[in-house]
Amino acid sequence: CDKKLSRKADLPRHMRTHAANKEAMFPCPYAGCEYKALQRSNLTTHIHTHTGARPNKCPHPECTYTTSDPGSLTRHRRKAHGYDP
Repeated sequence: CDKKLSRKADLPRHMRTHAANKEAMFPCPYAGCEYKALQRSNLTTHIHTHTGARPNKCPHPECTYTTSDPGSLTRHRRKAHGYDP
């Protein structure tokens, strides 16, 4: 695999994508959906695509931005509000 990781700590998680036993992955419970995640939190974010939930809200005063994905919220905050975590 030619995948390059920025942190050594991410390697064990990435290696699970190559494992023969994909049973340890978290499958989407929605009928007909074949999505599987390596982490439960990623499955939770994915399920929001089925439910339409947007639980992540921008804490900036007067900003109405909401999203289903925590990473999208961080990108929004950086771009729109100059957020520096």
